[in-house]
Parts: sequence; structure tokens; C-alpha cells
Amino acid sequence: MTNSADRELTDAALQFIKAVLREAGRLALAVREAVGEVQLKADATPVTRVDREIETLLVAHIGRVFPRHRILAEEGSSGGGDSSFLWVIDPLDGTRAYLSGLPIWGISVGLLRNGAPLAGAFYLPAVNELYWGDGQIAFLNDKPLSPPTAGLDSRFTFLAVPSNWHLEYEISFERLRSLGSTAAHLVYVARGAAIGALTRRVRIWDLAGVLPVLQPLGIELRYLSGAPFAVEALLAGEQIPEPILAAPAHLLDPLRAMIHPKPARADLPAPQ
Repeated sequence: MTNSADRELTDAALQFIKAVLREAGRLALAVREAVGEVQLKADATPVTRVDREIETLLVAHIGRVFPRHRILAEEGSSGGGDSSFLWVIDPLDGTRAYLSGLPIWGISVGLLRNGAPLAGAFYLPAVNELYWGDGQIAFLNDKPLSPPTAGLDSRFTFLAVPSNWHLEYEISFERLRSLGSTAAHLVYVARGAAIGALTRRVRIWDLAGVLPVLQPLGIELRYLSGAPFAVEALLAGEQIPEPILAAPAHLLDPLRAMIHPKPARADLPAPQ
């Protein structure tokens, strides 16, 4: 594609993503008090009919507007004629928070081309925050985001961590918070509220919608071991091999030095 055609596709994808996420958010809010049966998946994470209804809605819209593109979603996938484009959907990131009536849950959609993030967004309907970007620009609703400037000595930031961090790590950073949504943790790094985010062993749908938001802000992802992260290795939906740390590039090593895995315990489930 020419540069102008690239820009046209990216702009069209962003407008589409923002519109369908707001529609999906209205659906999630409308049925919040009547979720119905909750099931547990193989990894013990909950799934509800709302997850499936949102996924069905998003898949239908993508299939209508971009019929030749492939789709990978948390609850299933579908094929298209052009394998270079892949839409990745997380219909409800933070299902436990959603079921508990808490506000930190959201819906994520990302578009990758040839394995590289092209456009994406994450929407938190309960607080009406839509984070979106294309790897060159990043926005919160209509406000451009700037690269975070806080240092490790800031008293107004926190390190976002999984809820079971205390079972698996010794962490010396003073302020830790677990809010129930991987994507929310990552966009809070983007807006500067979190100094960094430590993930579980997540999958591509937890990341694809927010990667185009993080990139223009100088926020990098690295495996906790220090190994480089590459989204191209996750395109089949497999679990990442180890937890990820996300932070402004110059803070990754100092933060890694504050996180120490505990020895594995036989009475604990394997980390997810």
C-alpha cells in the first residue's frame, strides 16, 4: 500500500473501532444487572453470556465492514481471505470486576497487519474512558496523550500488579495496586497514573488493543526475565511464556530490579 492508502485504512479502522466499542459498552452496561449464569473456563477465569454477546456483536460488525480480514477472539476465531490482517477481540477484560459491580472492566479491539499492531482501542464503559491509538498517536477520548514523565520517586503513581502478586513475588516498590483488568493496567501506564504494569501470563487479546496506544508514548513491553517481547509469536492465541513488565523504556530495568519471584510452592496452582 502507498502511504496515503495506509493512512486511509488506519483512519477508517480507528473510526470503526471507536464506534463499535462504544456500542458494545452500551450493551454491557444495559445487561449488567441480569448477567445470568457464570461459567469457569479451563484456566479458572469466569465467562458469562455478556462476554459471548459482545464478542458476537463485534465479530458481526468486523465481518460486515472488513469481510476479508481474519478475526481472533477470546471465545473463538474466524477466517477471512486476507491473512495479512488480523482483528483481535477481548469482549470483557475484567469480568470479575464487572460481576462485582466495580468500574474497572473494559472491551478491547486491535487490528494487526502482518503481525504488527496497526490500530487499536480499549474502552472502559463504566467511566466512559476510550483509549485509542495507531502506533503514532495516542488519545484518551478526544485528548492527546503525552509520554509519561514521572520517575520512580513520584508519590502519585503506582505499580499495577496481578491480584495474586503476593503469592509469587517480593516487590519493593512502595505503591502496588491490582484493579482487575490487564488492559486497564496498561492504559494507566499510558496516562501516567501507573509507573508500570506487571502482567500475568496473558494472551494476545489482553494486549492487542492497547499496543498501538503504548508505542507512541515510549512505553515498552519486556518479559520479566529481560527477554524482548514480540507480539508476532502470539498470533495463534497461545499464552505468553512468562509475565510481562510494561513501563517507559528507561524505567524497565529499575523496576525489574524491584521484582523478585518467590520460590515455587507445591501447594499453589501454576501461574496463569
